[in-house]
Amino acid sequence: MIYHPKTPQEAVNLRKEHADTAVYLAGGTDDLRLGGDAEGKDLIDITGFDFNTITEKDGKVYIGALCTLQDVAESELVPSFIREAALFCASFARRNSATVGGNLGLRRSDSYLAAALTAAEAVIKSVTPHGEREKPVGEYLQSDCLRLIEYIVVDRDRKGSVKRFGNTSASHAALIAAESEGVYALSVQGSALVYGASPDIADKAGYIDDLTGSAAYKKYLAGIVFASGR
Repeated sequence: MIYHPKTPQEAVNLRKEHADTAVYLAGGTDDLRLGGDAEGKDLIDITGFDFNTITEKDGKVYIGALCTLQDVAESELVPSFIREAALFCASFARRNSATVGGNLGLRRSDSYLAAALTAAEAVIKSVTPHGEREKPVGEYLQSDCLRLIEYIVVDRDRKGSVKRFGNTSASHAALIAAESEGVYALSVQGSALVYGASPDIADKAGYIDDLTGSAAYKKYLAGIVFASGR
């Protein structure tokens, strides 16, 4: 079944009511693939909502959750290292359909944007069953809340860097690391996101053997990627 809620609040209430059987549908690039989160589930269509612009107000950039990764990559309002993170998605066709909200909402350990936005201390504006709320991206990614993301808010002049390690540009990343003004964030394939005010966060990540590389390889990368900040 596909639900077509008329308001974001209605969408959130549907998600709460059908928590085990329904998922939000935006770009659907990951949800709708074989074995994706939406396989065998009902869909809550949020494509009609107006969270599809990137604007600036009072030194803050508001990135709509329905903006695509390509929108982010092309926007001069978005800090350059976050634009670079969006380009980690090597396929133009995929970047042109995958949404910011979907990339974060899936909470994948190889999310293109998670590390960069967390290091940037970006905040999620969202709708919850209790109304509109704000939550830091890092906290959101470490929770399992069912809120509907409206906008990602980040400082216009935020400076930082982001690096990706993978077997190829099109394969899943083994590791994505970001640093911004003394905040460090690390996404490791097979591990939960870790972040903090020290490069030693690499010691907190979990490391497993998988197709992206051995646990030893990923631990080595995590150990050296922030070396210049030690």
